[in-house]
Amino acid sequence: MSSDISPAAVLGTLAAGALIKHLGAAYTAKKDFVYVGKVSELYVWPVKSCGGLKVQSGQCESTGLFHGGVGDRTWVIVSQDGGYVTQRQEPKMALIKLHLQGNTLSLDAPGMPTLQLSTEPQTDRSQVHNVKIKVDTTEFLDCGEKAAAWINKYLGCQGLKVGFSSPDIHKRDATTAQKLWEHNAQKGDMLAFSDYSSYMLMSSKSMDVLNSKLEKPVYILNFRPNIVVDGCEAFDEEKWSEVKIRNVKFRNIDDCTRCLLTTVDPYTGEKSKDNEPIKTLRTFRCRSRYGPKPVMGICLAPDSLGGVSVGDEVYIKYK
Repeated sequence: MSSDISPAAVLGTLAAGALIKHLGAAYTAKKDFVYVGKVSELYVWPVKSCGGLKVQSGQCESTGLFHGGVGDRTWVIVSQDGGYVTQRQEPKMALIKLHLQGNTLSLDAPGMPTLQLSTEPQTDRSQVHNVKIKVDTTEFLDCGEKAAAWINKYLGCQGLKVGFSSPDIHKRDATTAQKLWEHNAQKGDMLAFSDYSSYMLMSSKSMDVLNSKLEKPVYILNFRPNIVVDGCEAFDEEKWSEVKIRNVKFRNIDDCTRCLLTTVDPYTGEKSKDNEPIKTLRTFRCRSRYGPKPVMGICLAPDSLGGVSVGDEVYIKYK
């Protein structure tokens, strides 16, 4: 019996099948986690805007990365009027180095004796006050007169306090952050004293591209990430919707917009006279939705908790 199916019809059917297979593979790749690289560096920044701890492993908690019981942005310097102080106002804060030993966090700064802070102070409600972080108000436990005298002397200020976010006092919710654009924070994305998100991730290739455009390269410390990933393409992280490291899953809630704090040299405590790297970032890292603020790295919120280490494989879902 002769067939009435033409060669053209057969070719058309095969082409359609190939297209469906390709689209199916693309859909699967988009919805499944794919390997992109490994964790190359981990950082905890216990005191907001001071030096950090470069660590080999950490515990991912709801409010940020912890190491040795010390969490990210768990301490803050509070101004006399109840605001928070950073390197934007006091670039010398970059020179405050931190060391962790047991239940003591030590702070060292040029010309100053060591200040020791307990990592587990008792919460005395009479010493709990409010501090304003961006547009939000949250609580802090006053670390006492000795800590206040130390930071005031070092910065040449008056009325400053050192505050701690005890586990049992108020935390902020990232959904209350006021932005001029939409973001993907969800109710329950909690923060201590971070500006906006509990985790910030960058790729090492992104830093390489930026430094290739700068006359004087800057350090990844200028950007104060928690997680650095090696192995993916530069700026690929902005295309990720989810990140998985071991059993920890993160959600990408926004690109990380950058400010003048990145212009402070972490080793000299001095601001760049030529406004770098912000000046160069604005030439190729601005997006219309963010206005004049360039982006570098991504803000993450954890949807599951657990341990992470340098060398861990990183898997992601693309948007």
